[in-house]
Amino acid sequence: MFHRLIQTIKLERDAFVWMDFNDRATGDAAILVAISQTLLVLGTGTSLRNLIRPDTLISVLVSGLFFWLLYTAATYVIVRYLLEGRGTFAVYLRITGFAFPALLLLIFSNFLFGGSEFFPLVLIGGGAWFVLIVTRGITYAADLATPKALIGAVGGYVAVTILQEILGSLRIF
Repeated sequence: MFHRLIQTIKLERDAFVWMDFNDRATGDAAILVAISQTLLVLGTGTSLRNLIRPDTLISVLVSGLFFWLLYTAATYVIVRYLLEGRGTFAVYLRITGFAFPALLLLIFSNFLFGGSEFFPLVLIGGGAWFVLIVTRGITYAADLATPKALIGAVGGYVAVTILQEILGSLRIF
């Protein structure tokens, strides 16, 4: 799994081909999402003592899985129906799951930019590599040119950010 993660981070085509043909990659992607989400929460100030409480841990993991599924769904809809790309939802789910550890750059971006007034810069800095990985995966899975794949990956990120802000203001999540 970690070999494929390194290949994904390096944007190697072999990793995306493997994700396309290996159903086991979905489980590996879910594990990567859970580990990354836990590290994100620890890196943004939650104490380990607080994190090991069952209610907090479950909330953190559900939040990560929710983002993963929502981002994948938004990206899939944009690519399939607006950009007329190909591919199955399962492959997009795997690509996004393997890209998820790149979101750990959000922690670095937060330290670099800091403060709530720089929140858009934190999202751009932390999400850039994530979006690039997803873009590379979409070019393979959807058989799209890179500019169209980038539109799909960024569109999914924007859609999820907007939905999280809306749902967050409703105090649902």
